[in-house]
Amino acid sequence: MTLPSTSRRRLLRQLVRQLGAATAAAAVPAAATPAWTGTLAAPVMNATAATVTAVAADRPPLRLAVLDQMPWAGRNDQGRPAGVVVDMARLLATASGTAIDTIALPYARAAAMLAHGKVDLMLAIDTGTLAGLPAPLDMLGGEDIVIVGRHGSGYRSLDDLCGRTVGHLRRATFIPAFANAGCLRRYEVNSYEQGLRMLMLQRLDAMLGVRSTIDYVVGQQRMDAGGFGAPLVLARAGLALYVAPQLRDRALIARLHDASELLRRQQQLPALLALHRRV
Repeated sequence: MTLPSTSRRRLLRQLVRQLGAATAAAAVPAAATPAWTGTLAAPVMNATAATVTAVAADRPPLRLAVLDQMPWAGRNDQGRPAGVVVDMARLLATASGTAIDTIALPYARAAAMLAHGKVDLMLAIDTGTLAGLPAPLDMLGGEDIVIVGRHGSGYRSLDDLCGRTVGHLRRATFIPAFANAGCLRRYEVNSYEQGLRMLMLQRLDAMLGVRSTIDYVVGQQRMDAGGFGAPLVLARAGLALYVAPQLRDRALIARLHDASELLRRQQQLPALLALHRRV
C-alpha cells in the first residue's frame, strides 16, 4: 500500500507544524527502540498513527545498519538500543511511515552488509565512495571531520603529518585529501577507543575521526583531555542515509527521501547530539 501524494504531503506538513515529545512505537517495533527520553522536540504522530501503521504493515521492517559506537549507537543501562542514530532512525520511521529495525555493527561490516543487500539501509557519516558505499539518498545533517594529536602537536594542515602515522577507523578515511596523501602513514583501527589509546601510548601520531565521537569517547573513557592537542578540522561531512542497491521500491525510497529532508530542516541532528552529550 502506498499513500497518495496528497496524503503524504499532508502528513509531512503536519509533522512540520506539530513539535513536542513523542514516541514512534507505531512505526518501529518496541523491542528495537527505547522509549523517548529528554526534552528534544520531535514530530508528534498521534493524529496520524493509524495511517503510519497501515503503511508500515504493508511490508516487513526495513533493516537499518548503524555504527556500533556511541554517541551514535550502542546500549543504554537497561541493555536497550540507544544513541543519536537510533533516535534518528525512529524519527525517520515516523516521518516516512515505514517500520525500521536498527542494527548496530562495526563500520566495515555495516558497509559490506549494505553492499550485499543483507541490510536495506545504513545511517553513517558520509565517506564518499571511499568505503565502497553507493551515493547517499540524502543527508540528515553534518559533523566535523578532525585530526587530533597529543598535547603540543600543533598540527595546522595535513602537510604537518608527512612521515607520521595517523589512525583511522577501518574503511573510513572520510575525505580524498586524507586517503590520497602519500606522505603520511595510515593505520586502521577497530574503534575510536583503540585509536585514541594508541595515540596516548605514542603508537600513533594522530587520530582521524568525527569530532563528536572523539569528544564522547574521551569523556566516557575518562581519558585525560589535557593530553590531546587542539583538533585540526579537515572537512564537514554529512550524516548520510544509504539505500542498498537491491531496494528498488520507488515509492518507499521517495518517502524516505522526503522524511530525510524534513528531519534535516528541523535540525534534528544537532539537537540529538546535544541531548546525548547530556546523558
